[in-house]
Amino acid sequence: MSNRRPPKRALVQVDDDEEEDKSYKLKILLPNGTNVTLTLNNPQPEMSMRNFVNLVKEEYEKTRKSCVLSGKMRKRIDWNLAAESYLDFNGEKIRGMVRLETFKPDSCNILRLDDGSGEATTMYENMWDLTPDTDMLRELPENYSFETALADLIDNSLQAVWSCSPGNRRLISVDVLEDRISVFDSGPGMDRSKENSIAKWGKIGASIHSVDVLEDRISVFDSGPGMDRSKENSIAKWGKIGASIHRSSKSKAIGGKPPYLMPFFGMFGYGGAYACMHLGRRTLVSSKTKQSKKVFTLQLNKEALIDNRSTSGKNWKVDGGMRDPLDEETKLSPHGSFTKVEIFEWKCKIPEIYQLQCRLKDIYFPYIQYDEVSKTGRTLRPVEFQVHGEDLTEIVGGEVATTNLNSKGEEFWFQIQFCEKRKGTSQEANARLKFVYFPIVHGKESTDIIMESFEKEGYKVSESFQTFGRVSVRRLGRLLPEVPWASIPFMERGAKASTLQKCCQRVKCFVDLDAGFVPTPSKTDLSTQNLFSVALKNFGSKSKEKDNDVSMVIHREGTSLT
Repeated sequence: MSNRRPPKRALVQVDDDEEEDKSYKLKILLPNGTNVTLTLNNPQPEMSMRNFVNLVKEEYEKTRKSCVLSGKMRKRIDWNLAAESYLDFNGEKIRGMVRLETFKPDSCNILRLDDGSGEATTMYENMWDLTPDTDMLRELPENYSFETALADLIDNSLQAVWSCSPGNRRLISVDVLEDRISVFDSGPGMDRSKENSIAKWGKIGASIHSVDVLEDRISVFDSGPGMDRSKENSIAKWGKIGASIHRSSKSKAIGGKPPYLMPFFGMFGYGGAYACMHLGRRTLVSSKTKQSKKVFTLQLNKEALIDNRSTSGKNWKVDGGMRDPLDEETKLSPHGSFTKVEIFEWKCKIPEIYQLQCRLKDIYFPYIQYDEVSKTGRTLRPVEFQVHGEDLTEIVGGEVATTNLNSKGEEFWFQIQFCEKRKGTSQEANARLKFVYFPIVHGKESTDIIMESFEKEGYKVSESFQTFGRVSVRRLGRLLPEVPWASIPFMERGAKASTLQKCCQRVKCFVDLDAGFVPTPSKTDLSTQNLFSVALKNFGSKSKEKDNDVSMVIHREGTSLT
């Protein structure tokens, strides 16, 4: 007898008592260490154990014929004994009759089938499918812009160069290149002489030895340790969603000294792939390690990846290859390792180069030039950062540089250590709040001078002195550019008309955070679900602070403050 209902006929009027369609997905773990998946659409409410085992047997035989199972030797399953034995579901034994209402529809229910042999196993082949769902590529973070997508790629590069061996070059180079034709020959060249005049170049009959048509592209190059074909350092991990190797390093970036320059940004494992899909239609990743003589390449094609025709079963495969390193790559990274990401057929509006340079300098300022006085008294340059061939330390524009020029007086700062109060947890986060004063200069607010400077650089400024943001937030030294806090309650104490309150309007708070704080997927803001973020946002507001969730210890240079 069939265990499935006949299909329902379309009716003009639907009976309110008519049951909804139900689908059950059951993953059956078998006694020989394999597993099969049954999908039952609109089954009868219950079926005999023997009928159920027969369905499992049919699916198992189909799986074997399609060569999905590996060819290693396995014990024989006694299906007759299995029909007389039991199913284990969440520790409960099901015998004789299988009632489908026991299982959750539209979700995967895992059951273990016993065949009465007394031999049990705890390991099952191919139990978990870790191939990423290509539909994830359709769901880019909502507020991705050109700058934030590009920053996601640069985050990967910054993490890579941070692990360079001492003495190796720490370089990140970003280029936006438009279509151009390159002509090259290795001949003797020309000069101004009569017999070898460069004027002859334009005459009919001139010989051209090499012509290259270079596509428009966005290129991000880093001199990090690179990738190859090895299992532990495979270039395939770069494009595999969820395969980030940096997420496990988050705990190393909790604590330490402000501004917490420890770029373990990896949180979700899809930043690189998502950023590429947002910026353009095709991406070429090229990478080399010191040990490898070849450069290994991997190509992502957006249309191919999200098109169902591009997948074979549950596999997600992309093109790749290997080649010799280019002279330019060897010059940029003399120690012999690098990763280069090139994005073609871009679809975003590209900002002016100067604006892009200023914006990236704002986002990564402490990594480009660390202006807090070091023990040697010199400005530190943790990473060499180039955009369009220019070193960003030479760029004088941008919000941070402009702000530093217009601030006056001694800075005031303190640190806060946040700890979760729940028993059995050891969650911790750290923040430094640094306050900078912007006075009136020649009868004009410094804030207005700053905004005028932004307009000269080509930025559209809609803020005024009253609405200008008084809070700037960095996590691990990397700017979260869209934190929507006008101020922190701590900065708003006192009567609105008081002198103190008016002075506070000329103060800006620069907040440095460690990895205990969680960003949004696009890394433009702090997650509103994070307890520490909520506690920081409400710092100083007695009505909103949740004393039962987070405890705070305030200190400055090792001395506790109230």
